[in-house]
Amino acid sequence: MTIAAAIDVAAGFPGDVLPPVSIDDAASRILAYCTSHYSGWAVYDLAGIGARSAGLLDDVSTWSLLFANALNGRIELKQIADFDLTRRREFAHRVSRIPAGQDLHHLTHDQLNAVIHACQFGFDGVWAPRITKLAALYRPQAIPVLDGYVGMAFGYQRDDLSLKVQRFGLNRQERIAAIVRAMAVYLRDHTGTLAQLRAEVSPTVPELAAAQPGDECPLIADLRLLDMVVWTAIDDRLAVGAGRPPKWLGRRPGAHIRYEAIAPVPLPASAAISADPHR
Repeated sequence: MTIAAAIDVAAGFPGDVLPPVSIDDAASRILAYCTSHYSGWAVYDLAGIGARSAGLLDDVSTWSLLFANALNGRIELKQIADFDLTRRREFAHRVSRIPAGQDLHHLTHDQLNAVIHACQFGFDGVWAPRITKLAALYRPQAIPVLDGYVGMAFGYQRDDLSLKVQRFGLNRQERIAAIVRAMAVYLRDHTGTLAQLRAEVSPTVPELAAAQPGDECPLIADLRLLDMVVWTAIDDRLAVGAGRPPKWLGRRPGAHIRYEAIAPVPLPASAAISADPHR
């Protein structure tokens, strides 16, 4: 089990990639992100746990695409309409080929290819940056969120996971495959590094703790933890490049956001309406 002083997920990729992120910097950003009411932590990660437990992610509906908006997916009416029955069936088929409860870095060769195939699904206006925000809710341990910031971390342009343009000799489908495989290899080889990061942040955000005895997996997968490190690092990089202070690094963490504050609330059992309007 390798423990490194920094997270270097884009090592070996050409271009202006994300440089190594120290564990301390990663922890600082994660704590800021996971204690902000206006990041994706509460409304996407914690709410996703509740949605899965309530059975809201047992099928794919017309409105399912709207879940991507919880992570700033910017889904519009046209895209909801275009997510027709044929596309919903294809999306569901691709996701169903990925075993539930399995980590990306523990998948077989064929299962990893199934993840790549799911990430490559899309249609006009709904390519990897949007569709993976939905797909990752169904398979959070195996499907990464491949938005523009993640693409930039690997040396691509912000829209390279949506456009067909060639970049470093790769088309969109090949770029998606390269990133997914790189994440799988990194997580496989650096489980100790992610464990160290969890140890630093879980006292403040218990939901980030490692799996407890009797639990099959942690609430938040290693893959999603890595996603958050990469995304916040690029967000800070863009802010500093624009002459602004970092948005996450060095920001004082807020109060702990308890899962119970995000959990689904069932409708109370219908009560008989009294005939007496004054009662």
